[in-house]
Amino acid sequence: MTHNEPHSVSYGQHTLVYTLTRSARKTVRIQVQPDSTVRVIAPPDLDETQIAMVVKKKAAWIVKQIRFFEQFRPLTPIRQYKGGETHRYLGRQYRLKLVEGKKLIRLAAGYLDVTLPDPTPEAVEQALTQWYREKADIYFRRMLAQVIKRFELYKLPHLQLKIRHMPTRWGSCTPAGIIYLNPDLIKAAGSCIEYVLIHELCHLVYRYHDRTFYELLGRMLPDWQRRKQTLERMMA
Repeated sequence: MTHNEPHSVSYGQHTLVYTLTRSARKTVRIQVQPDSTVRVIAPPDLDETQIAMVVKKKAAWIVKQIRFFEQFRPLTPIRQYKGGETHRYLGRQYRLKLVEGKKLIRLAAGYLDVTLPDPTPEAVEQALTQWYREKADIYFRRMLAQVIKRFELYKLPHLQLKIRHMPTRWGSCTPAGIIYLNPDLIKAAGSCIEYVLIHELCHLVYRYHDRTFYELLGRMLPDWQRRKQTLERMMA
């Protein structure tokens, strides 16, 4: 796979900027990320003019996706890790309470209590990042054990679940059966986490976002679109 290259096409009053990546595949794939960036993955031997024509043909859909993500802006303010600000866990908001003492993090009566010997913003951020990651690892594995039962009729590879921070994605998977989930996903509601996990498991049956993939996703999770919208709205 080659490095990303910036390109653009005109569509009415819009100029659609996208990054072009070459990969060993037979068709062009277009992705619109939650941050409204557009990524195009194309076969290595396909002419750039032909790729631009494909992008232009899908321009209406691209603009629609960009507008969908933009409705959730402004994004959550940058965290200051100071007492009083709110942080999410499993879809609920908790007010951060800082206490000086022996290290302990717990949820209590609507508060996220963080006790540290020296609760500076830097120390709080580091402690919370670790806490979220540990909680995510436990919760994600428990949920995977539950939802995998729905795929008994499919020959899935041996599964491995790994936690990885991804700036613009909640999850991804490899054909070998490695599922990566973003630790920040633990801040979303359980129904949204279930959606992301099932989405990735469906990719182990059908690799691309084609008709067969969405038919399987619809059978496994009929309300997946509502859950997807809830996830993007909650975590924007």
